Amino acid sequence: MKKLLLITLSFLALMLPIPPSHAQTHKEIFWDELIPPEWARQTAKEFAKFFQKTGSMQDSDPRIDDLYDKLRKHWDAAPISKKYIGKPIRISGYVVPLDAERSLSREFLLVPYFGACIHTPSPPANQIILVVPPATGGLKVRSMDAVWVDGILSESRVDTDMGRSAYKLEAIKIAPFK
Repeated sequence: MKKLLLITLSFLALMLPIPPSHAQTHKEIFWDELIPPEWARQTAKEFAKFFQKTGSMQDSDPRIDDLYDKLRKHWDAAPISKKYIGKPIRISGYVVPLDAERSLSREFLLVPYFGACIHTPSPPANQIILVVPPATGGLKVRSMDAVWVDGILSESRVDTDMGRSAYKLEAIKIAPFK
């Protein structure tokens, strides 16, 4: 009797719906979790100094360009948070295509706010994620579409015409943000 019960329970367990492999395993994170707190504090102080210096300057002042270059170097070298490296995450953001076709047939950048990387300056490197779509192609979207991306996060500094990313996300799923 016990053997029959065990066989029956085993069979029923096989018949239960199996969730997709990424279901319930991807932790939803927010963009600020990708910024090391100490770097954020330091950058806030530097921004305050930056704005104090530029307050009386005209846009045509060459010192503005020098300050902008310093800011850009600081942002491009932005450190990452290692908290989610190698882990499955889910994050929402806006699409910045890297190919001329403006589709997700290739890699794209994911950014935290509308217009990032389209207008200058682009965000700090720790606020730009290079997304590698799933081999099956992924969702067709346009520039600045809002999406959810599920995947495995890694550290990867990549320079593009649109900005420098500090993270790479191997996407398992890309879906419209709702």
